[in-house]
Amino acid sequence: MSDLNIVMYHYVRPILGSKNPNIKGLELDGFRRQLDFLTSQFNVIIAEQLLAAIRYGDSLPPNACWLTFDDGYRDHYQFVLPELIKRKLQGTFFPPQAAVEQRKLLDANAIHYLLDKSTKTDHLSAAVDEGLLLSGATEAEIAQYKTRYRRASRFDDAETIYVKRMLQHVLPKEIRQILLEDLIIKLLNKTSCDLADELYMTSEELQEMISAGMFVGSHGAGHDWLNELDVKAQEFDIQTSLDFLKRLGAESESWIMCYPFGAYSEDTLSIISRLGASAGVTTRAAKADLAKDNPLLLPRYDTNDFPQ
Repeated sequence: MSDLNIVMYHYVRPILGSKNPNIKGLELDGFRRQLDFLTSQFNVIIAEQLLAAIRYGDSLPPNACWLTFDDGYRDHYQFVLPELIKRKLQGTFFPPQAAVEQRKLLDANAIHYLLDKSTKTDHLSAAVDEGLLLSGATEAEIAQYKTRYRRASRFDDAETIYVKRMLQHVLPKEIRQILLEDLIIKLLNKTSCDLADELYMTSEELQEMISAGMFVGSHGAGHDWLNELDVKAQEFDIQTSLDFLKRLGAESESWIMCYPFGAYSEDTLSIISRLGASAGVTTRAAKADLAKDNPLLLPRYDTNDFPQ
């Protein structure tokens, strides 16, 4: 068999009644129910089975399912790991190097927490427009940005997507970082470093997970949109993440790449191939077919695509 249902997770935690009730994530009870559903309907595989299927042509079991967890959240150590161990399952985890070793707050996470605390999305949208004016954009150019990026996605309305895209990568990096730090202090009453310490696993926790049988792959170093970096910057980012995997004691010879935001270019594929990647996962929602799909571009379903 070559079909594979890959499930993508991010935040998994008790959310209702927490201090961040508007964060979009999977409730812990929902995760437990989903694991029960997946184990009853699918054969949950380990990463090594996927690698053997890609490298040696080994067959996957029927109704194969693979569990993946992005971004290195402490949620995964605190809440996910015990549930996986209880069911004798393996998860594959993709932590960005900078979040774990440098305690750098990822822009995506800063935006999630700002959206959680902001009473109106248009408050953040206005802050974005101010940032654009500071960068030298005209009113006409701002209108063009809104036409291009204010478009609803599967899970967010148009205004939220506009805020996310502008603060993730469209605004110049220097202005983006200043604006995000200012908003975090004003709305969250803490610094980005404070939030990073709360959010991400440590290297020691990741090593515990590896010792418990979990698989850890690459999610880049800085969690950047790789398709917007030049070749040299992409190679540095990916190699930095591989050095990080080696320090953890994770697999770094036949390894798996997870593209931040699902973004990549032909240069990205060339670089990871040369550096020994056997598989790569995207954010395209579909069932993977190892007989047809490029193994470096495997699609994944979101957790919301399955019962919770």
